[in-house]
Amino acid sequence: MRDTSPEIEAKMHELIQNKTPGERAMMGWSMYLTSKYIITQAILRENPDITPTELRKELFLKFYRDDFSPMEREKILRYLEDGTRP
Repeated sequence: MRDTSPEIEAKMHELIQNKTPGERAMMGWSMYLTSKYIITQAILRENPDITPTELRKELFLKFYRDDFSPMEREKILRYLEDGTRP
């Protein structure tokens, strides 16, 4: 779905390109922190008694589930659980 006019899209692209690399990096970092906060709060609402370790695992799955094969995911989840590498 595209609900932004081409003119506005071009203007937004121009504004972002006029920022320094550091400013663009800070924008990305800010967006990441905001999304992490929102997802964390949703997880905590659904599981108020979740442990910190389980929360880390859930965050990993929410952000990166599709970026790894099932075997890689299991290795990472095991590492998040007990800190040991295979």
